[in-house]
Amino acid sequence: PAFAGMTIISIILITGTLLAEGSGGFAGSFLRVGLGARGMAMGNAQVASADNGFGMYYNPAGLSRLEKRQFALSYSSMSLDREFNFIGLSAPLPPFAGAAIGWINSGVGDLSALNSVGENVGEINNGLNAIYGAFSMNMVKLLQMDGLLQNTRDDLITIGIAVKFLREGISDDEEFDYSGSGFGFDFGVMIRPVDQLTIGYQLKDVNASLKSNTNDLFSRGIETENTFPTTHKAGVFFQTPVKNLAIAYDFEWNDKGTEKQHVGAEYLMDIAAIRAGYDTDHLTLGGGLIFHPFKSSSMILDYAFVGDVVDEGVSHIFSWRFLF
Repeated sequence: PAFAGMTIISIILITGTLLAEGSGGFAGSFLRVGLGARGMAMGNAQVASADNGFGMYYNPAGLSRLEKRQFALSYSSMSLDREFNFIGLSAPLPPFAGAAIGWINSGVGDLSALNSVGENVGEINNGLNAIYGAFSMNMVKLLQMDGLLQNTRDDLITIGIAVKFLREGISDDEEFDYSGSGFGFDFGVMIRPVDQLTIGYQLKDVNASLKSNTNDLFSRGIETENTFPTTHKAGVFFQTPVKNLAIAYDFEWNDKGTEKQHVGAEYLMDIAAIRAGYDTDHLTLGGGLIFHPFKSSSMILDYAFVGDVVDEGVSHIFSWRFLF
């Protein structure tokens, strides 16, 4: 129907713009906004500090550096009625590996749908989803099991891979149900030459795309494929001589010619953390509270404030991690 065609085109354009936030308007922008309150508060400078419950997103190589299992949740209240949510479970796999699964959900709901003469005919929902599976190995520990590298620090180098299933859906209650799906891959490496310094690199969205077919919607439907830019991220995480103060820096570039810089800092205390950062063109702030409800477990509640992006308003991110 004409209504369906007009609505699909409008929603794709609107949501692509709303979710891009400085990502250049390319496909897959919802996977480039950042994840979790800690990372967002530190300006998304996380490629060398991804040994936590959000590591599958920032750098899967960090998963084999986990000391405990982590269950993580994140909710982002963004401007223009957008939402960005995450749930995931990460775990060390002794003696030399780590793994994680997770689900990112983003989108805009309850959008007004108009027909060809401008009449309101209901509501449209747009959803973007990525389901992650990630695995990491500590290469030094693996080789030490065979008697090699016995005098090398055992956290020197870790590698990781993440596989993600991607899906976008646009639907109403009656007229149509449009969807696209695909797969993508992320690769990462982390190197820690000394206790105070970690170096990280991530190759993100390799072979990632969303493929769709509108044959069920139109008499002359077409097949389309929206390819995500392949992104590189390289960065450092440094524990400064000031006790409990760490700084991070990431440089990001992609095959579309876009470049970004991310800077962050974190000051840790026994029961709290203070964070700040700069993400390409806006400031970020945040903090966290640390609880120890049981002897062998802990909970971390984090918050991030992300400054105004392209005059779209601010965002508030809330995260919860349970370490056990």
